[in-house]
Amino acid sequence: MIGARVPRLEAEKYRKILLEMGIMDINYKIAYEKDYILIPLKEEVSGYDIIDYEFLPLDKRKSSLREILSEKIPSSLLLKLRAFDAIGNIALIQLSDELIPYSKIIGEALLQLNPFIKAVFRKDSIEGEYRVPKLELIAGEHITETVYREFGVRILLDVSKVYFSPRLSEERKRIASLVRKDDIILDMFCGVGPFSLMISKKSDPKKIYAIDINETAIYYLKKNIALNKTYNIIPIHGDSREEIKKLEPPDRIIMNLPHSSFEFLPDVFSTFDRGIVHFYCVSENIKKVKERIIEESNKYGKEIEFLSERVVKSYSPNTDIYCIDFDFS
Repeated sequence: MIGARVPRLEAEKYRKILLEMGIMDINYKIAYEKDYILIPLKEEVSGYDIIDYEFLPLDKRKSSLREILSEKIPSSLLLKLRAFDAIGNIALIQLSDELIPYSKIIGEALLQLNPFIKAVFRKDSIEGEYRVPKLELIAGEHITETVYREFGVRILLDVSKVYFSPRLSEERKRIASLVRKDDIILDMFCGVGPFSLMISKKSDPKKIYAIDINETAIYYLKKNIALNKTYNIIPIHGDSREEIKKLEPPDRIIMNLPHSSFEFLPDVFSTFDRGIVHFYCVSENIKKVKERIIEESNKYGKEIEFLSERVVKSYSPNTDIYCIDFDFS
């Protein structure tokens, strides 16, 4: 087999050139010879010191978690393995009861599959008013604070102290694209600020009121405002029911609290005369959700115009998380 012998000090430069040319053979390992690096080639190329060498083949890298675990866990159980969430350099995974005895094996496999992951936690139920997940370290370092990156936004958070879902990234981008210049935004359950930060970075709102009852979430939101230089976000620690009564009328309201959003609709309808709402909820049937929104609006003499509806993600075999965009006046 042939290869190119290049000076060790310039090896990275030549490796990139040969790789971009499509001539470097990526199925074989680069070799070392004193002050030189030997790069495996598919064919000869002019301008290089071409040599004959027995390059060693690269070990085939397993491409999926199930492939890595196929020899360690019964195939019937592997069918129950769920997708994991990567938040910065931390992975969170939910496991069925049958897979819990294999937690550490699964955690080590995740580290093997993703070199950038430093810690793997098994995520149990989401508990309490703050929607904080119960976590168990199953592999790697015990780190819980990380920086997550999303469409140019950096989000600092502690996965053990605040709720955050990376699976809403496209939804956050969608909402940001709808915001008009000089809109006033109300983010009623902001958490560490993913919706608010995305809107501030990608749109041109006048200001964003971001409320959360979790003081730790607001602490990280303030950190994220400085990190992203999104100074038109106004962080507010408190109960949205009370805090919205102190604010000027918003043009757009984000209600991302899927299990409890309906509890706050009366406060929105009784406090504001009009606005566009992005309403998130868990339900078996989107028609029932819309009927309930109309029923609630009628109590406060509001007219509803539904603008769009979509399934954001599956929540359980029988339920989904929906987002319904509607205008009220």
